[in-house]
Amino acid sequence: MHDRAGALHAGWHEGLAVVNLRGDARVAAFREAIERTLGLPLPVRAGTTSGDDMLRVVWVGPDDWFVIGPRGQAGALVQQLRIAASPFQGAVTDVSGGYTVLRLSGVSARDVLAQGCPLDLHPCVFPVGATAGSHFFRATVWLWKVDNEPTYEGLVRRSFMNYVWLMVERTTLECGLVERHVA
Repeated sequence: MHDRAGALHAGWHEGLAVVNLRGDARVAAFREAIERTLGLPLPVRAGTTSGDDMLRVVWVGPDDWFVIGPRGQAGALVQQLRIAASPFQGAVTDVSGGYTVLRLSGVSARDVLAQGCPLDLHPCVFPVGATAGSHFFRATVWLWKVDNEPTYEGLVRRSFMNYVWLMVERTTLECGLVERHVA
């Protein structure tokens, strides 16, 4: 499809580092060690993320986060986080091989997601920086809002990539889909 106003822009962030971090966020020294390592605050409130141009930290549970970083940096990220987390019995696991990130942007992004996701994505309820685990049709996703364009990103199990993409294609018949390969 050609680029047009109202079209959904979608693509996969291939090969990102995806690391699962576990630890006790009630321990201030643990939070501080992780924050020094990442240069980002560790989200400790349910349904929140923190991020910059290089990293995204997604709250998954009271002691559980996904840390998503640049392509090819999983090993370094795991090593740095293990050093920071080990004095606090934290756990760090590279799960990059099992996940990928889908990016959806444009004025129709929320409407497209709403066709297969039961979350209320209205900006008053799901603002920039919000995250939630849910599903997109039958695929489990961790979804977060990046900006007010609106842009959403979703962590998807790699084994569901083709299915999720098929559902994106089917839900964009009215608005159109502009596929972009996201690096």
